[in-house]
Amino acid sequence: MNYQISRAGKPVGTYDIEALKAAVLSGQVLASDFAWAQGMAEWKPVSFVLTGIPALPGQASGIPAERIREVASNHRAMNLCLLLSIVAYVIYLFLAGGLQEEGNKAALGMLFLGFALFGFCLFVFWCIKVYKLADALQAGPAILWLLGMFVPCLSYVFVLILSQKAGNFLKANGVKVGFLGADSSTLP
Repeated sequence: MNYQISRAGKPVGTYDIEALKAAVLSGQVLASDFAWAQGMAEWKPVSFVLTGIPALPGQASGIPAERIREVASNHRAMNLCLLLSIVAYVIYLFLAGGLQEEGNKAALGMLFLGFALFGFCLFVFWCIKVYKLADALQAGPAILWLLGMFVPCLSYVFVLILSQKAGNFLKANGVKVGFLGADSSTLP
């Protein structure tokens, strides 16, 4: 019987049972990948096909559960910072436009100072999360990802690339990933 193997929705290859065991031992196929063969009602984890016991997220890949949780935590925090920065900017533009029409310069100045302080604190927290996520992902020198945060407009591109890398890492380790990050119920 030949098994089709899939990782994160992409085909990895087709193996008979002996070749599949060898591929898992060599690391070419992860026990958390999914397998399907004719006669099976649904895709099952490779670990289940080989042993009848499903693998826990992170268990079969050899990646420590702490690292997976660290990536998930920093990924979610980084995505929340991205969303919060966009929402805060839109709110600021809306409020500042209204105060400018009224000609209330004192209130406009206070609004600017308040949002500047909030923005600075958010940016510092965001930079910390980007650095920690890049380090946990081992996505190259984390300091380069951090420096990318200081490039206007491109920082959003760097964050989106890092977020995509984190999402792929988490999915490859059996964690469900939604809009803002990992589903905590699927973490190891």
